[in-house]
Amino acid sequence: MRKWWNMPKIVDHDARRRHIAEAVHRVIHDKGMESVSLREVAAEAGVSMGTVQYYVTTKDQMLLLALERLASWIGERVAAVAARQSTPLDVLRATVLELLPLDEERSYLNRIGLAFQASSMVSENQAAAMRAGYASLLSYLAGQIRAAQAAGQLAAHLDAGKEASILYAFAQGIVNATLVGHYTPEDVAALLDHQLARLVAGWTPDST
Repeated sequence: MRKWWNMPKIVDHDARRRHIAEAVHRVIHDKGMESVSLREVAAEAGVSMGTVQYYVTTKDQMLLLALERLASWIGERVAAVAARQSTPLDVLRATVLELLPLDEERSYLNRIGLAFQASSMVSENQAAAMRAGYASLLSYLAGQIRAAQAAGQLAAHLDAGKEASILYAFAQGIVNATLVGHYTPEDVAALLDHQLARLVAGWTPDST
């Protein structure tokens, strides 16, 4: 019989990958994308180079791991806020607000996201991962718009796909100005509510 003190250590590989990915996030946030390296991330994570290399062997692989974790983290936050809402329109509003830098953690996530947006211009692997993420998010937003239309909360004639893209463009367009303090969280919420009110009223370019 194998003694308990001789039992092999059980490693939670998903937790270890998440730990490494989040160390990449901290390096990006604190020092910039150019500072990301296997050695720097190992030091930030408090693990050996060998541990990092067990999961990723190149900087590109490490960045993809971190990008996947970023997408999962945002998805977890969106799911949590959506679960607390009572109507599709509430879910839609809460989801867009969750994407914006309106508190410390969301500002942190957005700064890292902006760094990945820039680096994806020269990395097709990152660009492909981001395209997949955009498609998933836009599909989710469109689904909430359709649900709100079915519930009579939004005008029935609106094109859900187009409106989802417009809402996402609103969110992306306001990020930088919010991060530097041009807009307050209250400003952002008011602007979003103004846009959603147009959807409730069924505004179209021809209705002005």
